[in-house]
Amino acid sequence: MFLDLAATQVRDLLPFVVGEQRIEPWAVEVACTESFVLNVRLIADFLTRGSKQHDILAADLAPGWTPDEDLKKRLDIWWHLASKWAMHMSKKRVPDEDHEVTEVREEEFRQMAAACQEAYAAFLQARGVARIHP
Repeated sequence: MFLDLAATQVRDLLPFVVGEQRIEPWAVEVACTESFVLNVRLIADFLTRGSKQHDILAADLAPGWTPDEDLKKRLDIWWHLASKWAMHMSKKRVPDEDHEVTEVREEEFRQMAAACQEAYAAFLQARGVARIHP
């Protein structure tokens, strides 16, 4: 299922995103970072934010499931960041002046990955499975 893939991408791309493993060429490094952030957004959207009218939500697959409030708040922060940095041409991504660029720090990437893994594990536990698809 897409959520398994998204969680795997977040976990496996983290070493490349934080510079523990180098990637060449630079365009591939950027693509890995964007894939990481997009998958963070996908996980947060599915688990906490999606539209009941248009999307399949976590509660559709695990009725009554909701993350605890602290986890939901953390996922919401990363959803907003991913939306501004990777999904839209926001002023945070493309500011008027170069000195206004705010980079995502290694600690933030690690926090994103941790929140996604925690939420994914809680969702799987609520479903009573180790993975969504074997």
